[in-house]
Amino acid sequence: MKCSDHTSNQLFERFILVAVCGGVVAVFGLVANAILAKLFVTRSNYRHSPFFFLGFVAAFDTLLDLTYIVLLVIPITAEYYQWPEVYGVWIHYARVIYIAGQIFKIASVFCLIVASFERYLMTKHWTFTGFEYRSRWILLVCVIFSAIFVKLFTVMEIVIITNEDCDHFRRRAVGRLSQSWLGGFLNMLTIFLPFVTLIFLNGGIVLMLRQQNIQQLRSLITELTMGHDVMKLRRRNLRAATNTLIVIISAYLISNLLNLFLSVIEYVQPGLLQEQYPGEYKIAADLASLLTVIGNALRCPAHVCSNKDIREQLFESIGIIQPKPKIPEKTLLRKQSEHIENPPWISVLLITHEDEHTHTRTASGKNSLHAVFETNHMRRHSNIGIC
Repeated sequence: MKCSDHTSNQLFERFILVAVCGGVVAVFGLVANAILAKLFVTRSNYRHSPFFFLGFVAAFDTLLDLTYIVLLVIPITAEYYQWPEVYGVWIHYARVIYIAGQIFKIASVFCLIVASFERYLMTKHWTFTGFEYRSRWILLVCVIFSAIFVKLFTVMEIVIITNEDCDHFRRRAVGRLSQSWLGGFLNMLTIFLPFVTLIFLNGGIVLMLRQQNIQQLRSLITELTMGHDVMKLRRRNLRAATNTLIVIISAYLISNLLNLFLSVIEYVQPGLLQEQYPGEYKIAADLASLLTVIGNALRCPAHVCSNKDIREQLFESIGIIQPKPKIPEKTLLRKQSEHIENPPWISVLLITHEDEHTHTRTASGKNSLHAVFETNHMRRHSNIGIC
């Protein structure tokens, strides 16, 4: 079994799973998240709303999908079609790409946590209209630096290993030789923290929306200020928010449970899976990576299906429907006061923020792209996905 002969026997299965299925899903997720990020970041009404953080989540997800393609699809494709030159170029940059992917993953996770916390505060305190615009930028900078800071503890553990007894595809591999308790703790923290945070914060949002006394007060205020027709809109948005939340959390749980299981075993019993079940371990890690990109790819359709404004503007941006004629500012402000559609995933209380809609978003789960390499004694390549 020297030089991972079992891996050669599984090459076709891994090629279909990672390169074909995962590659198609990753390309779709890359394009969809890039369009979503452009919409949320470049449009002023979204940028000055809670969609600010969701735009950067989509941006980091775009980079994460690109990382999946470069880190997993390219080496397996090169080995399947016997392209040693391509594999040689890939191994030269694999360590840097892997570390960058880890930073994208953690930054996306932290953005989701901040967005969920902002949404929770807006639901709990109905007079709170979200963080100030400048505060959002400060929090975003803190998120990025925190992601880089977390990776500084584990960056030296990622190395290139050379085994002269193997052929050119298994002679060199990228992996973690050892893992300190701090590195393992931080890795587990980046997995459990978004998992627990999204469940509790978003579960709390749904529970608060269903509290009868709060809903009666908000319904009275809404009906007095906006009229009876808006009440129907509120009920519709509540159903949409609940359904969207179920989809988002379900997708997150599905895409992270396998990764969570593998990470717990690696942390409790290092080397157990790699030494006793090397073939099954690689397939499981590849499947966890595929679930991650599926979770990323589902985020944009969830927004499109749950929010009419996002759907129309996305379709306009890709040319499916014609852009609507521009409305004079005074007329637009009057219509905004008459017709407010609060997007799902936020409190259905209708709030305006500096003469603009407050839009919100759903938090998905994604976690971990697992870079799986060919040396049996190596630990699994950490997790590049997100919550």
